[in-house]
Amino acid sequence: MDVSMLSLLAKTTSMMEYLGFLWVVQTGLELNLWAEMETARSLKELMIIHPEWDEILLDHWLEQAHYMELLTKKNDFFQATKLAKAINKYRSLGLEALYKELVEHWAIGFAELPRLITKQRAKLTLEKDMEEELIAKASIASEPFVWPYLRSKCQKEQWKSVLDLGCGEGRYLKILGSEFSDLCGVGIEMNPAVAERAQEKVKEHDGRIRILCQDIFSLVYQQKDSLLELGNFDLCLLNNSIYYFTQEQRIQLLGSIREFLKPGGQVGILTAVRKGSPVRVFRTHLPQNLMSFFLACHQGFEGLPTTEEIRSLLLQTGYDDVDMAVMPLGTSHYFFARKTDECQETSR
Repeated sequence: MDVSMLSLLAKTTSMMEYLGFLWVVQTGLELNLWAEMETARSLKELMIIHPEWDEILLDHWLEQAHYMELLTKKNDFFQATKLAKAINKYRSLGLEALYKELVEHWAIGFAELPRLITKQRAKLTLEKDMEEELIAKASIASEPFVWPYLRSKCQKEQWKSVLDLGCGEGRYLKILGSEFSDLCGVGIEMNPAVAERAQEKVKEHDGRIRILCQDIFSLVYQQKDSLLELGNFDLCLLNNSIYYFTQEQRIQLLGSIREFLKPGGQVGILTAVRKGSPVRVFRTHLPQNLMSFFLACHQGFEGLPTTEEIRSLLLQTGYDDVDMAVMPLGTSHYFFARKTDECQETSR
């Protein structure tokens, strides 16, 4: 057997292992098995707890979780390892939504690639649970890496008023409001179900943080006087949303955002990027490039932007002093740029 065949077989078996890990973790999350397995249990005990379950399939699940070092095994009793306990610990921080998104949407979407590439079927549309639940919740997974940077940036820039366009569940506005008692903010979220959750989260701030259920572009298309009714802001955030707009929409959106900003105000764009070669813990471009591929399978999406596309977009739409920070793990990048001085812009 030649070396190329051996390499191909090695990649294929690795792929099978990764897929197995994905399915085992997602099943454990959906059935709450990771929480149950923090106590050592045998297959027999699990079947007493869940007599309606399929014993053969549960036996296979336990076996696979053990092989993948998610469960230890001693005298026919299985118990969660540190890794499995971490799955249960961080499930509410976007992990469960991320796995569900991968299993129930990415896999099905990529299965249509031959017909999508050959245009034998129309581009996909995002399912309702993706729009109302998974996108907002999965983005929370980056919060532990992003928040320390955003907090230090706020301390340095001394922002007092923040507009968050596409705020999701309002988590960044909530923690900014908690950390900085003199900070006020407005969040715009177009999905009613997500906006309702955001409103609930920011109640504790006694009106300093407001959530409006509105389409971002309904603001963009209004007259300037109507736009300014929201107020002028030190900062406008676009977190994990720029890739949902076409290039033409991005130009229009960033141009309109300038109307919301005070002189010297900033825009902050958090996004995964396609390709590039930043310093990273895990040396791979697979996560963001696959995300870009998945997005491109859907109507109205062009995939993820590159770092240079974001820089060029900001300069083109009236911003300068562009700064980029690579978040830990290297997938998410945070771009900040300052509104160009009106006099400077006129003189160009």
